[in-house]
Amino acid sequence: MGAGARKDTHGRRAGARHDRRQATRLMRFCVLLAAGAALLAAAAAAPRTAAADPAPTPSPAPTAAWTVMVYMDGDQNLTPSGHDLEPWVTHDIDKEMAAVGSDADVQVVALADRGRFPNAVDGGWTGARIFHVTKGMKATSQNAAADWGTTDMGSPQTLVDFIDWARAAYPAHRYALFLWDHGWGWWPGNTMADDTSNDYLDMDELRGALETVHGVDMVGWDSCLSQTIEVEAELRGFASAMAGSQDSIGYSGFSYQRILAGLQASPAMSPGALAVVAAKSMESGHDRWTWAASAVSLGTQWDALTAAVSDLSWDLAVRLPRFQRAYAIARRDAASPPQTYPEDRDLYDVAAELRSHVASGAIKSDCTRVLTAERRVVLWQWHLKAEGPVHGIDIFWPSAPAPPGKGASFDQWVDFAYYCSDLNFTRLTYWGDFLSAWGK
Repeated sequence: MGAGARKDTHGRRAGARHDRRQATRLMRFCVLLAAGAALLAAAAAAPRTAAADPAPTPSPAPTAAWTVMVYMDGDQNLTPSGHDLEPWVTHDIDKEMAAVGSDADVQVVALADRGRFPNAVDGGWTGARIFHVTKGMKATSQNAAADWGTTDMGSPQTLVDFIDWARAAYPAHRYALFLWDHGWGWWPGNTMADDTSNDYLDMDELRGALETVHGVDMVGWDSCLSQTIEVEAELRGFASAMAGSQDSIGYSGFSYQRILAGLQASPAMSPGALAVVAAKSMESGHDRWTWAASAVSLGTQWDALTAAVSDLSWDLAVRLPRFQRAYAIARRDAASPPQTYPEDRDLYDVAAELRSHVASGAIKSDCTRVLTAERRVVLWQWHLKAEGPVHGIDIFWPSAPAPPGKGASFDQWVDFAYYCSDLNFTRLTYWGDFLSAWGK
């Protein structure tokens, strides 16, 4: 699930991204002002955020090779006329997942939330249902394995409950988790947008949820701008591989039919191999709005990439007074996926441009390490020519100066405090420290 036709969601994201950010800033002030009223109202009508009284799981099925879990948040309908992603909930279950279904080797389980104003397809049920997806089934209320009612898909506890439920009912040797909704990289207030609950699953919350369930084997991001080094850092230690796009994606996103067919044909495939199958399913022909996709290994070689980025960050910060103009030229020339934020750059191209423009032996050596390490972790990548020289992973690099400097872009720096304090990436590297110096 994506954005172009999920580009059109960027009538919430790409096209009207600026308005979305302005709305987010205003919302943060409004939340503070209305906190007292919200607390009083919460007790009266709070959506389900935890499985205090979950529907009982069925007797466990025999252990499969893989259980594929799809966390589908289609709750973006605040009015009966606004459907946004919701129609694609039933589309992806009925026409893609159920085209293949489950078998003894691969079990498919989806938690689907349609919000308060669904369309009429499959009975127009509301709230959230769990489906054990079998071949040829429809996502009707009668076919649901569990009814979770009004559910906050932006709560990390809901994700924990779903993974626990799926593992108890459909145990497997390996588990894949697909996150299906709007998303916008590491930025808070964008991913797993649950409009009924006015909540989002931010990256630090996602990492906490995955830590609680002791991780999964592979994560697929059926949302925009997931393939950034910052998002990857949140999954490191809790997944072996991930698939997604470093740019916006379209409404149809992954082809679950292709993914499940490939997995059933080769159920012994590794998490990295499954990530490649998933990324390839986004390639041109499935969705005309998806322009880039990649699969990345999150094992020890990924640690070498972050170590190289960290050393580069340190050397960039130390040499900033001497080479600031060269940095600016490198940033200007580095590829930026055209449907994403202008503060994002392709990591590989950043290193290549810095190595080309900065006359420092230490920085050139660091950049070579980054280039080598990224080639080792990107298992597969594809992009249209319109994307420019991208290589599968983005990194955040806003323009200088930071606010309140003259000519600063507030939009590009608006969530920098979250970036520095809440992301695992800025704990693993000195990139946040470099950006702080760069912005002065």
